[in-house]
Amino acid sequence: MARRSAVLVVVLLLFTAGGAAAELSYVGPATLGKTVIPPATRAFTAKTGIPFTKIETQGSGQGFEMMLAGQADVSGLSRGLTSAEKRLAIHYQIIGYDAMAVFVHPTNRVTVLTRRQLKAIYTGRATSWKEVGGADAPIVPVTGVTESGRALLVEFRQHVMDGLDYAPRRWEIDRLEERVAAVATTPNAIVVVSLAFARPGVKAVAIEGFTPEPATVRSGAYLLSRPLLLVVRTKATPAARRFMEFMLGAEGQQIVGRKFVPVR
Repeated sequence: MARRSAVLVVVLLLFTAGGAAAELSYVGPATLGKTVIPPATRAFTAKTGIPFTKIETQGSGQGFEMMLAGQADVSGLSRGLTSAEKRLAIHYQIIGYDAMAVFVHPTNRVTVLTRRQLKAIYTGRATSWKEVGGADAPIVPVTGVTESGRALLVEFRQHVMDGLDYAPRRWEIDRLEERVAAVATTPNAIVVVSLAFARPGVKAVAIEGFTPEPATVRSGAYLLSRPLLLVVRTKATPAARRFMEFMLGAEGQQIVGRKFVPVR
């Protein structure tokens, strides 16, 4: 009887770790959480029977911390890892590449901006479109909420603004979709968001002569390219690692390719 109970315990443990009884959770940026993760988790569950019981979009930074604390199985990042983060007990995979697209209103005659001009706009040194080749009209920079610590704000500040502060005179809008919508209804506005949130009523501006195309994003020729990562703890469950493998497989990469540039 004792032997039969021991065997039953082992079977149940194996079933929970890698079978249909396993459950997963994801926390990360809206860039992934509102585009790739929902269809990917549905496809993964249909294939494996392993459900995702939680999908949250608190941002790259908070999601990463929650994963480290064991409050989520998988975290997403819409930026590269820092040297310090790479030294932590984690396993990560690049599943695709994104472009931080610069959108303006279709009536704006500016079609190309340089890194220096973007820096001037978002630090507040350039306040009129006339200063960057446009009409004599005030620039309306749109950003997310800086206190949120979301990856896009951090990445842009580091790589374009050289770590300087954002201009105090700008519109702060938390939701990505609402930022783009604001540009669609405001002729003098400009916003930097993921290319996945492109919509009618806005146009993408080329940066240093390059538009955000798959080839330029993957090669890095487009200045505002960035990797999309999934991260788990080193001692992650078999189910979590299985999801990582799924995202690098043909079906997962096809889902990534709907909105972003896949790795494969």
